Amino acid sequence: MRRSRLTMLVVIAALVVGAAMWWQAADPGPAALTAGAPVTEALPGPRVPPSSTSRPSTPADSPPGTRLTAVYMTKMGQAILDETGAVLFRYERDNPHKARSACLGDCAAVWTPITTTGTPSVTGIDPALVGTVKRPEGAKQVTLAGRPLYKFANARPGEWTGQGTDHVWFVIRPDGQRNLNCLPTPVQ
Repeated sequence: MRRSRLTMLVVIAALVVGAAMWWQAADPGPAALTAGAPVTEALPGPRVPPSSTSRPSTPADSPPGTRLTAVYMTKMGQAILDETGAVLFRYERDNPHKARSACLGDCAAVWTPITTTGTPSVTGIDPALVGTVKRPEGAKQVTLAGRPLYKFANARPGEWTGQGTDHVWFVIRPDGQRNLNCLPTPVQ
């Protein structure tokens, strides 16, 4: 009987070690998340939610980088696109109650701030949620619900490369909340 207990403990220990090794191999770590293959889907013809608070985009009041459109993407769900079709992100280290971006220097080279020289125009987004903050170099960065907006520098239209990176970069929904769909690993 003593021998069967010892054998059972050895088997359980081997299973625990094997599971830990499998778990470690399955988790690429935060550094690999950004370097992974781009994740994309074909851009929908924007299914813009009807809203009496939206104002349509017009070329006269929308310089480049300031036309924001709420869309519903089949896999990703609710998202915001700029006029180039880039999926926009929020950064969890930005404080929505402070009028500044925490993504500077090398961060801003990878995560391009969405800037404007005028008033951002919106479709499917409450205009009261849209504003700007001044960046250190003097540019006005567009915000949604107090969160500065960014796009992944190398992303093509419809890509959400970077979703969940370091558990601080998330596709932003039209209400300013983080979109938790299509994450590479669970986020809390």
